[in-house]
Amino acid sequence: MVSYRDIPPPPKKRFRLESSKLEPDYAIPMILHCPDCGARHIDEGEFAEVAHHTHACQHCGLVWRPAKVNTHGVRFLPGYRNEEVA
Repeated sequence: MVSYRDIPPPPKKRFRLESSKLEPDYAIPMILHCPDCGARHIDEGEFAEVAHHTHACQHCGLVWRPAKVNTHGVRFLPGYRNEEVA
């Protein structure tokens, strides 16, 4: 019988961003949810245009960083916007 201890772990893959995405003014669009209360976080107004990596939940007040790079919360990921229902 094979034990899980006999199976080697998968190789660790390192994620590397393209150099253009490491620029200080670049932000990765992400669908963000507060890790504490689960509320959707969408950057609007001034925060939608400024690259940042710290986010604050407007429902419970938790401040968190979803990644080590700049991100911004979006309603839809680029290229995947749902059509408006008439």
